Amino acid sequence: MALLYPWATKEYLLWHMTIGQVIMYHNLGIEIKYPAPKEPGKRTLADMSVEERKEALLAARAAFKADEVAEREKQNEEAKAEYRDRYGEV
Repeated sequence: MALLYPWATKEYLLWHMTIGQVIMYHNLGIEIKYPAPKEPGKRTLADMSVEERKEALLAARAAFKADEVAEREKQNEEAKAEYRDRYGEV
């Protein structure tokens, strides 16, 4: 992180920043240092306004939560299948 931002020492990150802030600064620094080729219609976090970044964050959280819920339901069904085989369907 200190290669991207000189002020971002290990101690400063640990004691003065949240994990969300560290990840945000890391993502922005990587986008600035290694820009993706420009594709028409595709925007990066570095090009977005604060409101657009918040919307992108909420969309990513919703997508992650949907995947997490689907995975949890699949695990529940697998656990129930074992009992159905053993004791029959209720």
